[in-house]
Amino acid sequence: MSEAVDLFLELAALPTPSGEERAAADVVIRYLRDLGLDPDEDGFGNVYVRVEGSAEGTPLFFCAHLDTVPPSGELRPVVEDGVIRNAGGTILGGDNKAAVVQMLQGVRRVLGENVAHAGIELVFTREEEIGLFGAAAFDHTRLHAELGFVYDQEGPIGEIILGAPYAQGLEITFHGRAAHAGMAPEEGRSAIQAAAKAIADLRLGRVDEETTANVGVIRGGTAGNIVPDACTFLAEARSQSEQKLGELVQEMLDACAFAASETECELQSESRKSYRGYRFAKSDDIVRLAAEGLGRCGFEARYGLSGGAADANIFNERGLRCLNLTHGVHDFHSPDERIAVADLEAMVDVTVALVEGARA
Repeated sequence: MSEAVDLFLELAALPTPSGEERAAADVVIRYLRDLGLDPDEDGFGNVYVRVEGSAEGTPLFFCAHLDTVPPSGELRPVVEDGVIRNAGGTILGGDNKAAVVQMLQGVRRVLGENVAHAGIELVFTREEEIGLFGAAAFDHTRLHAELGFVYDQEGPIGEIILGAPYAQGLEITFHGRAAHAGMAPEEGRSAIQAAAKAIADLRLGRVDEETTANVGVIRGGTAGNIVPDACTFLAEARSQSEQKLGELVQEMLDACAFAASETECELQSESRKSYRGYRFAKSDDIVRLAAEGLGRCGFEARYGLSGGAADANIFNERGLRCLNLTHGVHDFHSPDERIAVADLEAMVDVTVALVEGARA
């Protein structure tokens, strides 16, 4: 097996849900030190390293995250018929450990083959899956590069993500009045009833071609014979349009306020998380660089939008230009998650091609 496959199998066997990335960070740091580099960790645990440029041109940064969604079974990555899967009935962790390997191996190739480059920086973040927290904590002013890439979109190699959504999370709490449900129900004010009325009025799922909304968690009540005095639900909305997002969030809040009024409950609402979307044009420098690099490796560039966020959202919000690329991983977050060995290795070639293409 190739060095890329060996490294991926090592990382994929490590359980690293958000907040428990230590083992993966140790592997990355060891690998970088073996290359003669001097990585460091910031206060949040993000790993950063810079490779000094050897030619004129545009320096680049590459970012991947070390965490995965929580595995629900044994992590036992195997290679079968040229495809890497997990034989333990849970995630493979290709999101985003395949990208970690592809970037590390790309730098190894650049150094080992003395490929001239204008400067390379690597950032490996923590806690991406639960809110892009590692990227948000990373001091982006450390970066010399203003152009960067994440590989964090599922699908065949070649798709360039031109835009990702704006998002807003909400925590909605209804406060009612507790009472005995059998003896004095009229004295109670059901917070669960208020939440149910609100949720029934929300437009959920795919609102339009650019916009989605969801209620993902609901909790409240203490016993079946007590009118519940509190109920909380967590909701979110996403849209490629910032204006549409704002209008939908206000609509959701209005529905909750109406439900509270109808049930004589009090309403408490607060933002849980949010991130800004972004949009690139095919003519933008970073998009052209990606398309040309993919082309040199035999892949025709395709263009699309993402329904999810990635660390690219944070870097773009901070004034950098960061593009998300597919990298050959299929079925993120599922027991069917997989990547072909050929695709794992091909993205190493793409990484080197991007670096070469950024030379003057």
